[in-house]
Amino acid sequence: MGKMHKFLTGAVVLSSALLLAACGGGSDKKETKKDADGNIVMTVGQQTQPNSKLPKGDTYANNAYRRLIKKELGVDIKSAFEANGDDYTRQVSLAIASGDIPDVMQVSHDEMVELANNDLIADLSDVYKKYASDNIKDIYKSFDNVQIDSAKIDGKIMALPGTANDFGPNMVWFRQDWLDNLGIKLDPDGNHAITLDELESTAKAFKEKDAGGNGKTQGLALANYLTSDSHGSSGYTATAIFNSFGAYPKNYLKGDDGKLVYGSNTEQAKEGLTYVKHLFDEGLLDSQFGTRTYDDINAMMINGELGIIPGPWHISDWALVQAKTANPKATFTPYAIESKDGRVNGVSKPGVGGYVVVSKKFANPEKVVEMFNLLFDKVANSKDMEKEYPEIYDYAQKAVDGSVKPVNIEFFKNLSEIDDAVTATDAAEGKTNIDDITKFVVQNNARKIKAYLDNPEGADPTDWSVYASRALAVTGVMDGVRKEGIYNEVKPFITFDTIKANDRNGAQISKLEEETFIKFVTGAEPLSKFDKYTKEWDNQGGKEILAEMQKIADKQK
Repeated sequence: MGKMHKFLTGAVVLSSALLLAACGGGSDKKETKKDADGNIVMTVGQQTQPNSKLPKGDTYANNAYRRLIKKELGVDIKSAFEANGDDYTRQVSLAIASGDIPDVMQVSHDEMVELANNDLIADLSDVYKKYASDNIKDIYKSFDNVQIDSAKIDGKIMALPGTANDFGPNMVWFRQDWLDNLGIKLDPDGNHAITLDELESTAKAFKEKDAGGNGKTQGLALANYLTSDSHGSSGYTATAIFNSFGAYPKNYLKGDDGKLVYGSNTEQAKEGLTYVKHLFDEGLLDSQFGTRTYDDINAMMINGELGIIPGPWHISDWALVQAKTANPKATFTPYAIESKDGRVNGVSKPGVGGYVVVSKKFANPEKVVEMFNLLFDKVANSKDMEKEYPEIYDYAQKAVDGSVKPVNIEFFKNLSEIDDAVTATDAAEGKTNIDDITKFVVQNNARKIKAYLDNPEGADPTDWSVYASRALAVTGVMDGVRKEGIYNEVKPFITFDTIKANDRNGAQISKLEEETFIKFVTGAEPLSKFDKYTKEWDNQGGKEILAEMQKIADKQK
């Protein structure tokens, strides 16, 4: 899954609107282009990943997914542009600004609204109703249609959204080989959660005893934005630490009185900051905190300088597997962090993994819905993928990145990852029969987990990564804390409406929060000024954002 396109709002969208006004917006003219073989040509804005694991000879422009779509749907997909990360964001912005967009591309909610307001994208209401399979519709229904409703403007479906779900808890991964070498045993009560004391003592042992054996071992390193608002983006953050204090940074929380508060500005958040500052003062947090980038920390992890890695359940699939590949002896075990009263706190909220929009000029929008049916229903639910879709089967064995699909989104039922992971783990451990699993992806995961369990020393790193994510993180921690009855699931306020005050001041107050929190942790500014920071946050636009969101929250009642 990896680091995905970070959807931007605010200045980019605003400048796009100004340019669109100059170019006059959209056109009602439909265009059908066909290749030499009579296939419908569909152009896409293709999001890429640096490490796609594509087999030799395949590219983003020519791969198993595109070949399958051409064969099954008669659609020849061409890349209007290919880009990764911030470069993808810029390409999307340029396309929006020019008014000349690809037939299909993935955008943020604000970008979707701008495109719709400027009459550049198609109303998909009718084609969705007519062509979407029952399984596709059921996936949205499993989230109470939160995602598909968020794609509606004036009651019209203007995009097909990906699904995402924060179902927590956030967790921290430890180098198990280092723990073994030092004789450290975590989680003695077996509830899948550790205390802050265990976190701290382990960080101290790793650093003081140079567990990495390279003279560079750090206790802990954290990204300079310190916290995240979602489980998926929690890699290299202190979010799990803050959660243990009952703090939920970057989320908006509704009190018993119905009033919204910002989760980074609470007394509990101040307690979390105080603890992170303590780690910094003790030399257990990287002395270069505040200047290290995400990529810097990722490199430290791969190079064996870090043995404590905060991150989501799937971080083993795209990050930790790199350390495993570099050093076959490296393994990681995840744990949640419990509060003083033995509870594990986490955020649970349905999210959207981007919006797939279709140009108004594209004459065959139904083909986009059919593409969803093919990729996220027929292929995903194939009972014999090796026979029915051999190239996709081969990709699954090679762990080819999901970005290779024409649309880089996740599409799954609410909480299905837990059920699927438990099913795969039980079968891999011999509790059930692997051949009885009907969903290919789950069966394939079971075979990979079994391959690792049967031969830990000789297994492929991707077999370990699936074992770590599905057996250890999801089945072990996520399902485990629920079965233990210790998981406190917090549901923050969610809206997909455009918050105009956030467009004006969101970037400004986010920068204020990030920079001030760095100062608090490093001691450049005393935590006694936390209240001063919250007042500045209010005055620089936060108060208006809260007020606008409060009106929406009151209407939702």
